[in-house]
Amino acid sequence: MGKKSNITRAKLIETARELFHEKGFDGLKMQELADRAGMNKGLLHYYFKSKEALFQAIFKEAIKNLFGGLSEVLLSEDSLEMKLHKIVDVYFDKLMVNPGLPVFVLSEMNKNPSQDGHFLASVDFPKIVNAIKQSTGLEIDQNKIFNLLLTIISLSVFPFAARPLLSQILDKDIGFEAFMEQRKIYIKKVVSQLIVEL
Repeated sequence: MGKKSNITRAKLIETARELFHEKGFDGLKMQELADRAGMNKGLLHYYFKSKEALFQAIFKEAIKNLFGGLSEVLLSEDSLEMKLHKIVDVYFDKLMVNPGLPVFVLSEMNKNPSQDGHFLASVDFPKIVNAIKQSTGLEIDQNKIFNLLLTIISLSVFPFAARPLLSQILDKDIGFEAFMEQRKIYIKKVVSQLIVEL
């Protein structure tokens, strides 16, 4: 592909990402995508044979953005507490830039459970479990580790999924971003306490 073709494809993907995040797979109409991207419908099919193919590319990227990096942080040489604090930082950094990501991913996974394969390909849980066990030097039950990770992810992701509601009830002098910075510190304190209870 030439430079112009790459730019056109990139514009198409960015526009499709916005629309899929707004409307989901079922709500997106290819004509609307073509109109918003400023191209004809035939050109869409040149790059992606179907709406499903385009969606799969966007969804796979979304899963990677939401869950990617988890393994790398947990497999590092840092202490368990430092690793888990870094996970909180990673999630907050990602979601401050793309707050609609968790709603999109979870909604589509609930509508179509076959999408779970993208998640499983992004996160190597057996490797993560072993890394956490090695960090502690303890033989920790796998369910405790899953529960710990689920708690961290939930505490980090939920405020972004609930941003429209939180924005209405938060003190207007603080604002969502400042509140999220406070929350990040709070979650790290919770994580430190959870580690003690392992």
